[in-house]
Amino acid sequence: MPRGRETDTMGGDGLWLRLLPGAGGDGTVDLQARVRSGAFSGQGSDEFDVETLRGFASALTAFPLGAEARRGIVAASWQVSDRGRREQVHVALSAYPINSRGELGVRVRVATRANTHDRPEATHVAEVELTTGYSAPGRFAEQLTSLLDGRVEEASLLPD
Repeated sequence: MPRGRETDTMGGDGLWLRLLPGAGGDGTVDLQARVRSGAFSGQGSDEFDVETLRGFASALTAFPLGAEARRGIVAASWQVSDRGRREQVHVALSAYPINSRGELGVRVRVATRANTHDRPEATHVAEVELTTGYSAPGRFAEQLTSLLDGRVEEASLLPD
């Protein structure tokens, strides 16, 4: 991605997703997520099943948002370390109503990958809530579907 474009897209609050083919050739894709909310920003990536992503996109179009959007999607891996088994969440997205005025929260968690012998404290994590109305997740769902179909290079959720 050209450097200027990265600067432009990360200038305000939002969530940006890109895809790379999955390593296993088994119907998975590597989802790269970048998020910014105020002074907080981060990025992470992990493999997701394409159908899981399609299901999440569909869940974002429901009114009101249902349990599937609230559960969201999570990509994590298990690591075995000297201290035992631990889970690393690399990308997690969910959406939920905040109040009766139609405001929604989109929770985004991204984290770096830690190696087996890394200290858990060395992992970088950013978790933010983007506040928006119903129209932004609907537009995002359309873009995510287009991203999965290969029609666009990036899907973005920009708060209303």
